[in-house]
Amino acid sequence: MKVRHKECKQCRAVCASRYRYGLKGYRLPNLNVQRWNALNLNLHTVWTADADGQLDYLSERWLEWTGHSGLGEAWADSVHPDDLSQVAECWRCAVVSGESTDIEYRICMRSGYYRWMRSRAMAQRNSAGAIVSWYGATEDIDDRKRAEQALQRSEAALQTLTLSLSLQVKHRTDELTELNRHLQRAREEERNRLAGALHDDLGALFTSAKFDVARLKSALGPLSPEISARFTHFSEMLDKGIDRKRHLIEDLRPSSLSSLGLLQALRILIGEFTRANGIQVQAELEELHFKPAVQLTIYRLAQEALANVAAYAKADNVWVRLSSESDGQAQISVTDDGVGFDATSERIDMLGLLGMHYRVEAEGGQFFVKSSRQCGATLSAYFPALKIQANAGSGDSDC
Repeated sequence: MKVRHKECKQCRAVCASRYRYGLKGYRLPNLNVQRWNALNLNLHTVWTADADGQLDYLSERWLEWTGHSGLGEAWADSVHPDDLSQVAECWRCAVVSGESTDIEYRICMRSGYYRWMRSRAMAQRNSAGAIVSWYGATEDIDDRKRAEQALQRSEAALQTLTLSLSLQVKHRTDELTELNRHLQRAREEERNRLAGALHDDLGALFTSAKFDVARLKSALGPLSPEISARFTHFSEMLDKGIDRKRHLIEDLRPSSLSSLGLLQALRILIGEFTRANGIQVQAELEELHFKPAVQLTIYRLAQEALANVAAYAKADNVWVRLSSESDGQAQISVTDDGVGFDATSERIDMLGLLGMHYRVEAEGGQFFVKSSRQCGATLSAYFPALKIQANAGSGDSDC
């Protein structure tokens, strides 16, 4: 039924808006007063459009928001200029395809400020499948949208801060790594200096003492059994001192490493460990090429690992392995069948393990500890290496 503006009594505001936009006659929605009020009291703006996408009904909420009717294509006057082209294209595509639409955009309110809205619409079709009208709703999502934007800004600020902290940590880690390298170099230089002093000074003293004892014994002529025993004991003490000096020098500066190579130095180290502690050692040592600093690191790792076994492990067997891996790296590992420890929480003598860890990392390697109570322990490290020949030795070491 066609009605004129003056005959409509259910919604004067909507009728007046339609009259102002030149819509002299229209079909009044077949709604009773309760349903009509439900639409207008809804927090959303409820609207309908014809098959061509021209809005023919908007609930009063739109008028309260914008101060304009929004009928026909007048709704576009309230859309933010930056959003208008996207919204218009989205609505045009929906009208052409008949698919549902869901879009977010900003509209200008009566106050002059823009607020974010979300509009959704679905098409109503007749029995033949043709679109006869559109039904939609627009809700105010400004609070949610601004909260999302604030969250995004916070996340961006957090990412920036995290990146800055990561860079600072990396820079600090690089500095500490370089400092660790310097300390390791300084430590080895000091060891070399002490080894040189022991070799030169103590060596000269022990050698002079040995000659003096021999000359004194010869000058005294026949000696009583008691004095002869004293000379013998003194000579034995000097020999022990010389032997102890040699071990100290080797601990400080392994001459076997520079003169005989890594493999032979490890065999000598293992042999001395076996003789000193009576612990059986199985050695699998493969000929590999490393730069001198890495060779020294591998030697020191094996040296300290064996010292820990002797001091704490209560082990019956030890396995030392130096081998190449399929990924081009080389592995050095020391495994024992001793009492073990909880590698995740125990702090007993962890400074030694930390020292190994930093020493290995300083040379570009990776250090791992695997142990549990009553299940022994394995200390291993991986380094880049170039295999020069496959020459492995295995079995008990008795060097």
